[in-house]
Amino acid sequence: MRIVSLICLLLALAGCASTRLVTFIYTPTRPGVGSFPPPAEFQAEAQKECGRYGLIAQHSWDNWTSFQRVRSEWKCVAPPAPVPY
Repeated sequence: MRIVSLICLLLALAGCASTRLVTFIYTPTRPGVGSFPPPAEFQAEAQKECGRYGLIAQHSWDNWTSFQRVRSEWKCVAPPAPVPY
């Protein structure tokens, strides 16, 4: 029983270290809404969200969904290691 609970604990902790994603879904034809950032500001918003975890935002892809909505996805990745001189 201890082995099973240990395996479950490790699987749960591995899920916490999984990839973090920031996704924006918007309708380009809809008039602007004050609480949602315009598409030009998605990078800044994604960078701010990923910065909470010490990561940087990297654009993954854009996709048209149903009802003429656009889905823009950003991955939070670890910053590159500094190059020693």
